[in-house]
Amino acid sequence: MTEPGIRAVDLSDGCTACYAEADLALLAGDVAAVPDELVVSALSEPSDHWKPEQWRFLFRRFTPRLPALVRAGAHDEALLLRGFGRWFADLASWPADERRQVEAVLADVLREALATRPADDVVRLLGGLACIDDDIRPWLARLDANQAEAGIVRLASHWAVSLLWGEDDWFAWWYPDDPVTPVREWTLSARPVVAAFAARHPDCKTARDGLIAYDRLARGMESPWFYPGRPGLPLA
Repeated sequence: MTEPGIRAVDLSDGCTACYAEADLALLAGDVAAVPDELVVSALSEPSDHWKPEQWRFLFRRFTPRLPALVRAGAHDEALLLRGFGRWFADLASWPADERRQVEAVLADVLREALATRPADDVVRLLGGLACIDDDIRPWLARLDANQAEAGIVRLASHWAVSLLWGEDDWFAWWYPDDPVTPVREWTLSARPVVAAFAARHPDCKTARDGLIAYDRLARGMESPWFYPGRPGLPLA
């Protein structure tokens, strides 16, 4: 049975080399009866695996399942969220009210991840969200320091150290021409938050390291730490 407001779409022409007919019927049937593994598989396919109307149908049905899948941490969240991008379900083209509802769900996912998960996980999540409009800035703008200050400090310090090392390969499924500029802009804007947190929590190594990285970036200096996998002595 299809949920009210979601137009049924035939999935019977789906790739039977990848899915048994019973799986295709499951995907089009009762949402609650579909195993997580099948949901993840269907939403993670290459763009040409489903037709545009099939992509939209699948994402309309299974978006309510995404927060739990992301929270479980057992799947590639960025790969799942990539499916909202232009060549897949194309969330940008959905009616405004539907898009706002989905974005509210995704904003909650991001807010929870920022508050509870390591910076690497948040970076991966942001890379998936950036696929929606091919732009990470709207999602960076949603990061509210007043609600998850420690998360802001973790992420900003992580990126400050990463920028100091010259890294820019943060995103597995988002391929912008220039990933560094929006990351640098947001990271530099978060410096006061990191400084204030470090002043209140002088034992926090993450914040202290973040401030060292900010200082070195501002001075055009190299990192004082070993780069992972690179031989040599720490710089003075």
